[in-house]
Amino acid sequence: MKWFIKCFKQYADFNSRARRSEYWWFSLINFILVRATLGSPFLYLYLLYYIAVLIPSIAVTVRRLHDIGRSGFWYFLFLGGSLLGSIGSMFQETNTGLTILFYCASLAICIVFLVWMFTDSQPGENKWGPNPKEPTQIETAE
Repeated sequence: MKWFIKCFKQYADFNSRARRSEYWWFSLINFILVRATLGSPFLYLYLLYYIAVLIPSIAVTVRRLHDIGRSGFWYFLFLGGSLLGSIGSMFQETNTGLTILFYCASLAICIVFLVWMFTDSQPGENKWGPNPKEPTQIETAE
């Protein structure tokens, strides 16, 4: 739960780094809460929650990309993959070949993105800050 709260404390922080544990715990708790609020009697609660968590979820993903040494602009690759999947579903009944092409491209992008989210932190400091897994000089001095 501390990682979920940490993401809200860094609500719109797109400049630092996020560990794998921060990203995956946030994603797990977010998934559970979305499933708990999804349903017709809770539609307005779901929409409010979705709006509240949208920016922190993008921010933690961008920070996770920074942690492996990639620019946050790679997030647009993931959005493009999602868009390809949506476009593929539009052609589902009219053009099967095009649908398969869009779905395969979307799946490939999602697999690449998933591998990146599981990749270990880039060791040492990079242009987005120090490695959050490594102890800082203040912690080692104590």
